Amino acid sequence: MTTQVRDVRSPREAHEAVVELYQTAMKPYLRKGARGRITWETVNSELRNQLRKLLHGPVLRDFAEQVWLTDPETGVRHRYSPAVWKEHLKDLFCPMKEDPVTKKMRKSTELLSDDEFSQFIEEVRAYGILDLGIEFTEEGY
Repeated sequence: MTTQVRDVRSPREAHEAVVELYQTAMKPYLRKGARGRITWETVNSELRNQLRKLLHGPVLRDFAEQVWLTDPETGVRHRYSPAVWKEHLKDLFCPMKEDPVTKKMRKSTELLSDDEFSQFIEEVRAYGILDLGIEFTEEGY
């Protein structure tokens, strides 16, 4: 197995990288009948930091401040901390992924790509709005 990685910052760089990858790496294998996989992943540390700040700031705070859940046994209403909500939301919406270090399957927002993490936040917000009646603050929207 051979892996090729190219970082690109523009449509032109992307086009050049794909053509080069096809000519130098893919074409010889494809001619022999081999199969392969092409993967696209966004890489943007600023985006990742903004997504993490959004989740760990206003989104989880709105869950913690606005949602009261009734204990079915006692009838007592409880609010939960952002940390508890994060674990619950991760269990609901974060897919199982293989940890590259331990090689074990687990649910972790750290293992998600930027696109997957963005999708995770959208699913979390939709759940909050539709199922729990949260009105997200302007910061968390």
